[in-house]
Amino acid sequence: MEHLTQSRIAAALAAATQPEGERPWRLLLTKAPTTYAEVRSRIACAEDPIFSRFTDVDAATRRAEASRARVVNELARRDAYMAALSASEQMLSTTPALPRSIEIAVRESDGPEIRLFFHQDPAGLAAFAAHFDVPVSPEPHDTEGKKIYLSATGTSFGVSFEAWALVDATPAQVAA
Repeated sequence: MEHLTQSRIAAALAAATQPEGERPWRLLLTKAPTTYAEVRSRIACAEDPIFSRFTDVDAATRRAEASRARVVNELARRDAYMAALSASEQMLSTTPALPRSIEIAVRESDGPEIRLFFHQDPAGLAAFAAHFDVPVSPEPHDTEGKKIYLSATGTSFGVSFEAWALVDATPAQVAA
């Protein structure tokens, strides 16, 4: 949520439709939340009756705070997706090995993440990992030891990533 400013939030709120029965956003005395903790707190206060006992704010104001926090949350999620898309574009433009597929996700508390799948391509994964200066870690994938999960994790362009491959274990690895 580091790109959120009060002016960006104000523009997003101006474009959003406020639910009926709430205090108008423009009349709220508090600033819009700009951190994940503030957003979650405002939503929880409106949704959970237990929290409402600890505040002297009326229900219409709590609902308005929560709906405004949801708008901010969506703005932050959009920013996170855009950061991940931009980082993945930069990564793909420089990597010596291309993955089979890419997944972009935004975790509420962890932020954006890029997952790059190198299907049965340990050499491609190794080249990718070397390019981004991260180690490749092998782990057994199944109880028989016939598959090995290879992964390389790091951060690039401010976004966390995991490049991975699932490969067949060698006979020596299966015997071990």
